Amino acid sequence: MLLADRIMPATIEISLPDALVNALGTDRSELPRQTIEALVIQSYRAGKISHAQVAEMLALDRWQTDAFLTDAQAFRPWEPAEFAQDLATLRNLTK
Repeated sequence: MLLADRIMPATIEISLPDALVNALGTDRSELPRQTIEALVIQSYRAGKISHAQVAEMLALDRWQTDAFLTDAQAFRPWEPAEFAQDLATLRNLTK
């Protein structure tokens, strides 16, 4: 379940030019997931969400999240407070 599903989700409808859809080379049914992933990547790069939040929002485990962010080339330095938050989240998952 995505984090957005547990909080009041926002529904956004957008129209994409066919040229963009064709350039993406994907099935149209995959576009909602790809859009969410793109927003998550940008939010992570901007420091608005943590690694743990990326995992939660996309329903990924730690290793899948690492691979996802690496594939997206979404790198940024870890802040001590963020690391502490992620560590606390991981500890809660093992309970």
